[in-house]
Amino acid sequence: MQLKNILFILGLLACCLAMLILFPSAVSLLYEEYETLEGFLLCFAGTLVGGIVLAFAAKPPKGEKIQLTPRDGVAIVGLCWILATFICAMPYIFITDVSFSKGMFESASGLSTTGGSIYTDVEILPKGILFWRSFTQWFGGLGIIVFSLALLPFIGAGGMQLYKAEASGVSKDKVAPKMIDTARSLWGIYVFLTAMLVCILYAQGLNLFDALTHAMSTLSTGGFSTKNNSVAAFSPLTQWTITLFMFLGSINFSLHFLFLHGGFKKYLQNEECVYYTLFLAAGIAIIASSLYFGHAQAQYLMSDEKIPYTAERALRDAAFQLVSLTTSTGFATADYLNWPISTQILLLLYMITGGCAGSTAGGLKFMRALIIFKLIRNELNRLSHPRAVERIKINGLPIDDVALKGVLIFFTIYIVSILLGTLTLSTQDLDLETSFSATISCISNVGPAFGALGPSENFSILNDFDLFVLSFFMLYGRLEIFTILLLFMPKFWR
Repeated sequence: MQLKNILFILGLLACCLAMLILFPSAVSLLYEEYETLEGFLLCFAGTLVGGIVLAFAAKPPKGEKIQLTPRDGVAIVGLCWILATFICAMPYIFITDVSFSKGMFESASGLSTTGGSIYTDVEILPKGILFWRSFTQWFGGLGIIVFSLALLPFIGAGGMQLYKAEASGVSKDKVAPKMIDTARSLWGIYVFLTAMLVCILYAQGLNLFDALTHAMSTLSTGGFSTKNNSVAAFSPLTQWTITLFMFLGSINFSLHFLFLHGGFKKYLQNEECVYYTLFLAAGIAIIASSLYFGHAQAQYLMSDEKIPYTAERALRDAAFQLVSLTTSTGFATADYLNWPISTQILLLLYMITGGCAGSTAGGLKFMRALIIFKLIRNELNRLSHPRAVERIKINGLPIDDVALKGVLIFFTIYIVSILLGTLTLSTQDLDLETSFSATISCISNVGPAFGALGPSENFSILNDFDLFVLSFFMLYGRLEIFTILLLFMPKFWR
């Protein structure tokens, strides 16, 4: 373990985060929020000085190139996310005067793109803080490390170790020969899609601030909103638009890159993308049919007005809520706790499944779910035809036994973690539905849950212990479990 190199890179990353604090500072200055601006500048100065001191103290000898091992990469990524959570919590603590546990929760929720909040009334928050909430989701969505790799070319060959340790999903394909080119290409696509959504939302009647903050929260599949009633505050056309871009954010970003060079067929040639789209379409059809033919009452979030569902409204509400929960975005337009129980169970299942590998979405990841389904199918075929030999294939390529073992181990740890999290929260006077769904929501980086933490509620009702536990689970799920677990193994540090 090259501890000095690890501390040096953590110092550089802290300096990067300090620079990012200047963006909400500019927003506060623009809206003449001078007290908020002062708070952001203090956080900027403290972070920058701390980063410079750490980087200078651990600076390698002149001319020496940094080479990172896979173990170093894992340590840097895990420690970086913990450090970033603390740094990004400071504006909440110093400016909005919330407790340390609530500040850490809001920070972890933003960086992990979970979207659960402790603020009961977001519309009274300063513009600078509202921007910071969405901005942390935006640069946390594609990854702090990937963002830094695009800006810090002198990390060199070790950059791939950081990317492998952080990038979510089963596959971590590079879209360019060099790691830095890969990071820049992915961020280029990310910025382009965000800018496109900002323009569309602005053209649909949103002011520039709301368009920008919601675009950042949508593409990152984060879910922070500037409105108390979330996207229900906007028109049906805007709801459809955000639904589409939530879906795009949950697709492997490497496919978006390939689309630019090979056309739409690149999506159709990807097995995960095709089955994922059909999976979402089936869920939307089932829920919409249940709402429309079951004579459910349509009701916007935080509204008392109830009207019979029309076909378009049933389809829109079903699509928005299902895509939002599956992609781990967490926006809402309707309170799905008022829907039939069968649709709530289906939503919970989709929440666990999550989006595609290599996307900003959380959850188990559809790629893993697809592999597990094929394993079950092959085992049933083997029992029927003992002599048959059939390999698990994705996109026509066989999956090796090491990868299959990794998927099964991840799934096992994922389920065990949910059970342990549920048990831990249930000791804090929370009912089973709330404890179970809150654990799933935070590990899957979704945001809203069920029970006392539904889409019309927030996490401010929880005590400090619950908030710290769920903050841990948000980072635990965002870094795909193993990165955090390794940090707690003594052998890892030897």
